[in-house]
Amino acid sequence: MGRRIHDSLIPARFLSTMGYLIAASMVYFSKDDNIRSSLAATYSTSEYDTKDSEITAAITLVVTCLAIQIVSMLSGYTLFMAQLNAIHVLLNAIGAILTCWFILDSWHITSFWYLFTFFSLLPLALEISYMLNILCCNIQS
Repeated sequence: MGRRIHDSLIPARFLSTMGYLIAASMVYFSKDDNIRSSLAATYSTSEYDTKDSEITAAITLVVTCLAIQIVSMLSGYTLFMAQLNAIHVLLNAIGAILTCWFILDSWHITSFWYLFTFFSLLPLALEISYMLNILCCNIQS
C-alpha cells in the first residue's frame, strides 16, 4: 500500500504543479474583473494602472516560483522525497483551486498576494531548503 502511494506522488506533483501554473496564467487574461472589484465605483486611469501593475507583478512572481519548482523537480534532486512531494501536491492543488475561485468570483487583488505567499512562496522555500540540504550538507531524507 505504501509503495503505491509513493509511486503516485510524482505524477500527482507534476499534475498539480501544472494545474496551478495554468490557473495562474489564466489570471492574466481575466485580471480586469479583479482589478475593477478592487477599485471604488469611480476610479481614475492611474488607479486602474496601479492595480494592473500590482496584479501583473503578483502573476509574474507566481509563475516564476512555479517554473523554479518545475525545473527543480525535473532536476531530480527532490523528486523521490515522499514528504516533500505530498506537501507540494497538497499546496499546489489547493493553490490551483483557490486561484480558479479567485478568477470566478472576482476577488480583491490583495487576495492574490495571500495565495502567492502560501501556495507559491512557501513550497518554493521548502524546495530550496531541501535542495540546499542535499547540495551543501549532503543530507538526504
